[in-house]
Amino acid sequence: MQLKDARLQHIPTVHASGDLRRNLIIPSTPVPAYLFNPDAGEDETMYLKFNTEWNASAGLNLTYDLFSPDKVYATSEREQQLKIQEYDALISEQEARERISLSYAECIIAMEQLHALAMDTAYFSRLLAMADTLHAREKISMTERNEARVARNESVSNYLMGEKIVRDSKAELLYRMGEEITPGAIDLLYLAESLPSLLEKLDRSYSASRFTGSLEETRQTEAVKLAGLRVKSATLKYAPTLTLNGYLGSNMYNRELSLFDHRFWRGYSYIGLSVSVPITQSLHTANEVSRLRLLQQVERETLRDLRNEKAKEELDERSLLEVRRENYRLSLENLELNRQNARAGQVEYEKGYILQQDLLNRQRALQNARQNYLQSAYEIISSLVALQKDNLQF
Repeated sequence: MQLKDARLQHIPTVHASGDLRRNLIIPSTPVPAYLFNPDAGEDETMYLKFNTEWNASAGLNLTYDLFSPDKVYATSEREQQLKIQEYDALISEQEARERISLSYAECIIAMEQLHALAMDTAYFSRLLAMADTLHAREKISMTERNEARVARNESVSNYLMGEKIVRDSKAELLYRMGEEITPGAIDLLYLAESLPSLLEKLDRSYSASRFTGSLEETRQTEAVKLAGLRVKSATLKYAPTLTLNGYLGSNMYNRELSLFDHRFWRGYSYIGLSVSVPITQSLHTANEVSRLRLLQQVERETLRDLRNEKAKEELDERSLLEVRRENYRLSLENLELNRQNARAGQVEYEKGYILQQDLLNRQRALQNARQNYLQSAYEIISSLVALQKDNLQF
C-alpha cells in the first residue's frame, strides 16, 4: 500500500473546482476619457467598472510535475523502506523460531528428567521395603532404615518437582507457539522425540548448513542503501521544479444570479509551464545534505561494527561448541560409568560386601551424573541453535 502511494505521486493531479461570488462593491478603474468620448480632453479621465454583481466559475484543474526533485527517488526510497521492514519481520520471526526451538528442547529434557526421577522413586521405594524387612529381622539399625526412608522421601519430592517442571515447560512451549494454554492442552501435548535423536538431528543440520551473512547484516546493508538514496534525493533539491499547469472551464458574469442560463457562461481554459528555482532554500538544502551524509557514514560504521560483532560471536560460539561437545561426551561417559557402579553396588549390597550408605552414595552419584548429562545436552543444543538460526526446523 505504501509503495502504491509513492508511485501515485508520479501521475497528474486533476481536480474540479467551482466558485460563486456576490460582489457587494465593484471597484472602479480610471481610464483616459477620450477612448470612450472623442470630445473629451487628453487629460480627462473616467471610471469604469469591470465586473458585475454576480460572477461564478467552474472547471477542471491539472497539475503535473514534469520534474520534481522531491519525487525522483520517492518510489525507490519507499521500496527500500519496505525491504527493511520485511527484514525486521524476518528477524522477529527468526527470534521467535529460536525461542520455540529452545523451549522444545527444554520440554524434551524435562521429560527425560522426569522419566529418570520416576525410576529413582521406584528404586528407592524398593530399597525402603528391603530396609524395613531387614530392620524387622534386626539385621540393620534404625538409622540405616531411616536413611532409606529419607532417600525415598527425597526421590518422591524430586519427582513431584519434576512433574511441575514438565508442565511448566509444556506451557512455555504452547505459549511460544501461540497456542491456547489450558490444562487439557498441556496433558495432550506429548513429544515422542528423544533427547539423543534431537541432538543427532541438530548436529546433522549443523553439518549441512552453509553459513552466510546474518539477517541483521543484510538489514543494515539495506539501511546503508536507503541512506545513500536520501543523500541523492536531498542533493537534487538544488535543481528547479518544472510543473505543467492547465485549466478547462467556464466563467459566468451577470447582474442577476442565474447559474443555469447558459447565455451568460463563457468558456475559459489555459495550459502553461511554471519553473520554481530555489535560492535561499539552497542554504537549507546544503545543511540537509551535510546531515544526511553524516547519517550515511553512521549507517556504514554501524554495518562495519555489526559485521565484526557477528564474526566474533560466531567464532566464540563455534569455539564454545567444541568445548561443549567434549563436555557432553565426558558427561555421557561418566553417566554410563555411574550406571555400572550403581548396578555393581546393588549386587555387592545384596551380598553384604558394602553397607547401605555406600549404596545410597553410589545412587546419588548416578543422579548427579545424570543431571550433568542433561545440562551438557542443553548447552550443546543452545550452541547449535544459536549457530544455525536460519535453518531451524522441528
